[in-house]
Amino acid sequence: MSKRNFELTEQALTELWLAYDNTEDPKAQKRLQAVRLYGQGRPMADIELIVGHDKRSVLRWCATYQDKGIAGLASQWQGGNNAKLSAKQRQEVKEKLHNYRPDQVLSPEVRISQGAYWTVSDLQVVVQAWYGVSWQSDTSYRTLLHECGLSLQRPAKVYRQRPDEQTIAVFEAALEKK
Repeated sequence: MSKRNFELTEQALTELWLAYDNTEDPKAQKRLQAVRLYGQGRPMADIELIVGHDKRSVLRWCATYQDKGIAGLASQWQGGNNAKLSAKQRQEVKEKLHNYRPDQVLSPEVRISQGAYWTVSDLQVVVQAWYGVSWQSDTSYRTLLHECGLSLQRPAKVYRQRPDEQTIAVFEAALEKK
């Protein structure tokens, strides 16, 4: 059995405990705990059982800790769909949605709704056009609408090729004569 080249000082152990207590991210807590246990000389089998990860992960986390410190063990996950637009871009979208209606931004051929209110479909089109971003889930667009302070609007199911009012009146008059 090989000897470990990784040992932690009392100060490092204390810092790992404090970081563990101060984070709410369970993934980061597992990494911090694994590094602490490994640095205290606990058997690898015990560490694997406690944190639920294999030896390679534990050793990788220890190497990351040696290179970058506690900050290197923090979770880098930003969320799948939310990470596609920066905070600045989200603010720009909010301003544009408040300043313009869909009929002012989208042509009638592209627009799904009648153009008075923003819909998920219209938002999909403009986010793709403005930023080249498209999400797989409609929930991401609904979330963006909510962040912009807008409520979800669904388009009315209206026949798009509806005849004008005069044509309808003539047709109804013909029906009444029968």
